[in-house]
Amino acid sequence: MEDNGTVVQLKNALNQLLNAYESLKAESEQLKQENKKIIENLENLENVNSGLNEKLTNLNDTTDHHSTEMGEMLDRIESILGDESNDSEKYITDDSEAEDELPLSDVVESIVNDENIEDESNNSSNQNTTKDIDLGRMQSLLNGFNN
Repeated sequence: MEDNGTVVQLKNALNQLLNAYESLKAESEQLKQENKKIIENLENLENVNSGLNEKLTNLNDTTDHHSTEMGEMLDRIESILGDESNDSEKYITDDSEAEDELPLSDVVESIVNDENIEDESNNSSNQNTTKDIDLGRMQSLLNGFNN
């Protein structure tokens, strides 16, 4: 009977091994599915990151472009104003006259105010105030200083 008991024990041990194998196989399949989902999520995140990096690069390029344009405009304005200040210095003969001269910003404001007053008298329906500045006139005015 010992042989029969040994066979039963081997049968039980073999059944336990088979059950454990099936359990591990099912767990392995579940882990493979989870791994596949994680890989898909990672790929999606990499695609989103790539798109965000591209947008960031475009924004940086645009910012650099705008900064360059603004710098060029400021340089032009400074050169125009610098030319104007050099021209105004030609007409000043002594220091007492220099103190009586208006700053350039006051001169520009005075010219703009005079133009607004002339416009209001020429066209009564015009609603410009001294605070409103016509950018086209300002540009032509600055171009006039350059000439």
